[in-house]
Amino acid sequence: MIPCLYLVLLIFGCSEKTPPSPDPIAEGHTYFNLGLNHAQFRRFPEAISAYEQAAKLLPDLAQIHYNLANAFFSLDDLERAEAEYRKAIELKPDYIEAYYQLGGIYIRQKKYEQAYAPLGRAVEIHPGHVPSYNALGLLYTRQGDYEKAAAMYDHALQADSTRTELWYNLGNVQVKRGEQDAAETAFVKAISADSTRAGPYGGLGSLYFEQRRYDEARVVLQRAIELSPFWAKPHYDLGQVYMRLGERDKGQVELETFARLEEEEKMIKSLEFTLLDEKQNPRRHYDLGVLYGRRQQFDKAAERYLRSIALDSSFALAYVNLGNIRFRQHRLDEARNLFVRALAVDSTHANAHNSLGNLHMVHQDFSTAVESFAKALSLEPDNGEFRRNLEIAQGFAAEESP
Repeated sequence: MIPCLYLVLLIFGCSEKTPPSPDPIAEGHTYFNLGLNHAQFRRFPEAISAYEQAAKLLPDLAQIHYNLANAFFSLDDLERAEAEYRKAIELKPDYIEAYYQLGGIYIRQKKYEQAYAPLGRAVEIHPGHVPSYNALGLLYTRQGDYEKAAAMYDHALQADSTRTELWYNLGNVQVKRGEQDAAETAFVKAISADSTRAGPYGGLGSLYFEQRRYDEARVVLQRAIELSPFWAKPHYDLGQVYMRLGERDKGQVELETFARLEEEEKMIKSLEFTLLDEKQNPRRHYDLGVLYGRRQQFDKAAERYLRSIALDSSFALAYVNLGNIRFRQHRLDEARNLFVRALAVDSTHANAHNSLGNLHMVHQDFSTAVESFAKALSLEPDNGEFRRNLEIAQGFAAEESP
């Protein structure tokens, strides 16, 4: 019987079909779509991994290399981003977006002379490519060639006259050329195109101040500050306007605000440039996140805290600050997970306990909130905020007691 059984097994074994090999093209597109999904939610390391798998299966698809470059760019890995944009252009020589992004890399690296060639190639391929004209205009403005800068904005506006940033940038160039009437027209057109952008109001206010039209300047500068309260320059101009109008106390407040905000702007620019060389330094990302948070640029702050955590999974401060942003955004489950992760790393982190207490208060879990606030206060006994939070929670918990 044993030989027969062996024969039966052999027959069945030989009759089994080998599973078909997966289609590499279909598999490559699956990885590519996965990368797109990760990138949509700003999960760039995961997006890079998916795109790299897609590129192995579909090495000649320029769009994969372009999107891979975008992900590297988002993580400040400019060297690899440049290589992938160049690969995309090699595969698709008329890839306008890749030329434009390559120019953006050089601008980010302050290699301004190198940026002209890819941006120029983009508008050569597509004479109506507005972003490239805008970038070229900014480059010529930086170089002091205001005539060429104005020409770039004129080209762009011929393609799309509804773009407020084009009118605003053109207005700034015309101010530098001494063409004040034309500048005023450009700023007004920028406001007409989009009345929610602070830039044109700030430009118009500065122009009115120079023309000693102080009452008009005050109105538009106040609007600029209302739309963008952390932009330093309008505070300076408004401060000077108040001084000219004899309202010295108001002027002094605005000038002090300008000094503080200008210092923050300098620190942000310095950190952004430093991160080009220290992109693997979690503390640098965290510090930049703190500055963005102060200026209520919460999406930018959150991205930097995420980078800090990705580089150092024990960075409790980053977990707490990111959790507070998610709390503010009403993403409460995410906030709770972040506070818990912070305490898993450092159980003595007082702010994490306090933030968790705030979360319990929102959920009306007052007794648990009391425990969290009490723990925070025990770690920092002199913290008045923690003490007030504990007293409030104790009051609500007492009302719930039978």
